[in-house]
Amino acid sequence: MLRGDSHRLYLELRRAHPTPPQGAIPQLDQVRAIAAYYAGITPAERNLLLAWAKKEESGIGLIPAALSGIPLLGLIFAPFMQQTIRQLAPWTWALLWALGAVGFVAGIYIHFRQKAWSTLHVHLLEQACRAKQE
Repeated sequence: MLRGDSHRLYLELRRAHPTPPQGAIPQLDQVRAIAAYYAGITPAERNLLLAWAKKEESGIGLIPAALSGIPLLGLIFAPFMQQTIRQLAPWTWALLWALGAVGFVAGIYIHFRQKAWSTLHVHLLEQACRAKQE
């Protein structure tokens, strides 16, 4: 269940092809299209794209940093909000907490999905740069 996209793809391939298929695997068409596009770009532009992708990969940590800063803001403004919160019904506290938890989990999920796609693009760009150098 929690093994990720690679393991799911492996299981899907094993179901579709009990023995390893000869030739192109249709489930990899999207990755193949990205790699072909990068291979068609000039080496100078490809190096710039690789630099951009690495920059993006380094900056993805902003999402968890922002999400971890939200509780800090809550602590800072807690004295101002206490009287308002005490006037609310208890079920609203639970609802606000649940919404916050869902937002936090969604942010972490988005972070790791973006990181995975960024890693894929960096890897494909590095392969394309190496292939043209050889």
